[in-house]
Amino acid sequence: MLGGHLASRTRSAIAAIAIAALLPYTVLKVLWLADSRIGMVPGSGYGHMQDARMEIGNGITILAVGVGIAVVLALVQDWGMRLSWWVLVLPAAGATGALAPIALGLPFGVLLQTLVDGNMSTGGEGNLEGPVFSVVYGGFAVFGIALSVLFVDYVGRRWSTVIASGPKPPRERWIILAAIAGMVPFALGMLFWAFPAPGTAGLDGWQSIAQRMVLVVIALLTLVGLITPLLPRLLAAPPVLAWLTVWVGCCTAAVQGPILLLLAHDAVLSVPLLVLAALATPAAVLFGLAVLRRSSETAPAATPAQHGRTRTRKL
Repeated sequence: MLGGHLASRTRSAIAAIAIAALLPYTVLKVLWLADSRIGMVPGSGYGHMQDARMEIGNGITILAVGVGIAVVLALVQDWGMRLSWWVLVLPAAGATGALAPIALGLPFGVLLQTLVDGNMSTGGEGNLEGPVFSVVYGGFAVFGIALSVLFVDYVGRRWSTVIASGPKPPRERWIILAAIAGMVPFALGMLFWAFPAPGTAGLDGWQSIAQRMVLVVIALLTLVGLITPLLPRLLAAPPVLAWLTVWVGCCTAAVQGPILLLLAHDAVLSVPLLVLAALATPAAVLFGLAVLRRSSETAPAATPAQHGRTRTRKL
């Protein structure tokens, strides 16, 4: 994509798709806050839908949708190129870490579950109709893919020389060791809960095939994101693909632990998950920022023409 950025019309079309993908989720949340029973099993009552925790969560997610739409608009508008890097990178990182496992793992997981169990229900919708799960998370998947495409295009236009040189490992050995100590156990924990040993319960509320496939993807993204800058010759990936794996892997490791804790089944926290998240989140953030800093320092200086065309700048 660095060799030929998206055309303006293509960029706008992808942005429109991303925003439209969030509409079903947003509309449902607004209707539920207004005491609507749309999407609920007839005669099932409201269940936990009117709990204070759920209503607060619905309100927060509506605000998060607003932030997501603002990020999409910034990625495709000229004013987005003038924003400080962290204004876009931080929310984009949160969205990537939250949505990438869903976009990559859920479609295959739903297909596999349909073939094995003959249904698409996760078994965790409570009083919600099964199709609600597919509509909402299907929208998440589409938004995640569209956002990724727009973000890669944005980064390629703004930081072309950094991206072209590929991700570099941190200089500090202690950061590498901290990343390994935090991210590897987290990935192994996800795999353990995705494939629990006989007689061992998986992660509470994540027992369906579709959900376990998401856990598998979380683990794989975390490991690949860690390995890519440390063993570049092993993977021999093109710079853009290498950056994509580092970005998605670090964001996933940083965000998924807190998300799984916030979505804890019946609000009961898992102590092992709490420990793994406490290790993985700071480790992934530290490692990702160190890779960005080292790569920015070692990237060749942009030519005057590149400065004028892409506004390339150091991170």
